[in-house]
Amino acid sequence: MLFTKPLAVPFTALALALSAPLALPAMAQEATQEAPGPSINDEQLQAFVAALREVDAIEQRYGASLNEADSEEERQAVITEANEAMVSAIEETPGITVQEYLEVLQQAQADPELNARIMEMLQG
Repeated sequence: MLFTKPLAVPFTALALALSAPLALPAMAQEATQEAPGPSINDEQLQAFVAALREVDAIEQRYGASLNEADSEEERQAVITEANEAMVSAIEETPGITVQEYLEVLQQAQADPELNARIMEMLQG
């Protein structure tokens, strides 16, 4: 993704995919297989940005724990806990669902203009 923090989005996508092993990858695959995504209005983007800020804060909180984990088991425990927190944060953000969040995230990876709009909103 073109966000200025390159590690944040891949961790988010990975974490979200791991949080619901059956449902989220299927949703992500469906979104990827569709033709170019629908136009995203400013209200949807504002909800996405609000959720992204929450997810980023969660990533920051759990990032150090993940790096300090001594075993794969500890890493998985941290990832699981972070995943649950991220999914909850997205679900609690008005105006967006986890599926919509993933769809916007995927569209932003493929669309530099959408990515630029998101970056502008994050900086504002």
